[in-house]
Amino acid sequence: MASRSGSALQLTRYAAIALLSCFLPIAAWANSSSFHTPSSTCIPGVAICVFNQTGMATGGTGGLVMNGTNGSTASTVVQIGGEQGANLGTLSLTTGALLSGTLGSGGTFAPGTLTITTTGWNGFSGVLFSGTFGNATSPIQWLALGKVGGFFEYELVGPVSGLWENGVTVSGETAQLFFQSKTQYKGGPIALGSGTTGIVVPEQATVGLMGTGLIGIGFLARRKAKGN
Repeated sequence: MASRSGSALQLTRYAAIALLSCFLPIAAWANSSSFHTPSSTCIPGVAICVFNQTGMATGGTGGLVMNGTNGSTASTVVQIGGEQGANLGTLSLTTGALLSGTLGSGGTFAPGTLTITTTGWNGFSGVLFSGTFGNATSPIQWLALGKVGGFFEYELVGPVSGLWENGVTVSGETAQLFFQSKTQYKGGPIALGSGTTGIVVPEQATVGLMGTGLIGIGFLARRKAKGN
């Protein structure tokens, strides 16, 4: 009887670990972007990782745009999942107005939008993801990361939620790393170095959880076999 109770407890622990693994990327996204290469902050198997590079945002306290309007340039998508390419599509975003803090020292922006298009990922071309960037309880974070190599470094971080290409509602997190040369940002054009967006698509999350669950069940079965 005690052995069965122990096995049940062990299985519960494995299930908890599997569930927590879904939330691990969100805790990590805000801390590991790089100007030269896309940040590796998305866990494959739990989320579909989209990496983008370059682009130009513009705006100020009224909000930022990076979608090809008002002198801005959308960012180029260079990797979706395991597929890499020089140009797999574009990532566009907007924010609402600055809610707190300042452009130069960091703060928060009101929610905006984020759209990812692709020119042929897995045989699909068109809008891969379209939805909101930030929300009422989790506004977009505008992080002032200090001066690095002669540049003032800023990062936009926040949750995204919207529709995947097949019409399924999905969610995730994005981190976009910007630089402003020589002086603190006061508005106007600001270049994008790189970004990472992780989208948790139901099928992907199910596969990741199932794999972890099967590993746990297999481990318990081996222990039970040895015990017999």
